[in-house]
Amino acid sequence: MAQSSSPISAVAERYAGSLFELALQANSVAQVDADLTSFEALLKGSADLSRLINSPVFSSEDQAKAIAAIVAKAKLGGLAGNFLRVVAKNRRLFAVPGMIKAFRRIAADHRGEASA
Repeated sequence: MAQSSSPISAVAERYAGSLFELALQANSVAQVDADLTSFEALLKGSADLSRLINSPVFSSEDQAKAIAAIVAKAKLGGLAGNFLRVVAKNRRLFAVPGMIKAFRRIAADHRGEASA
């Protein structure tokens, strides 16, 4: 795993690594990647969702409820949905964009892909 340059990237690496290991064991890396891509699109398209994950004003309970509703409405099931719920409950939503990038990098490394 690459050295992290910030506390946020260290959190993102740890969570992404755990998610990847679970997805690999469940033979669902592609599905998790697709679900994370869907969530990322929601995040990019909604200022309210972006504010929810970045603002320290919202309690972990508020974040967890909101993420559970979003996950259900977007039909993000399985590992990705559970992952996002755990991340919200642990007050780590601020690192989700980094987690998604780290997950993709770990998956690409696993497949033997190299970036140019």
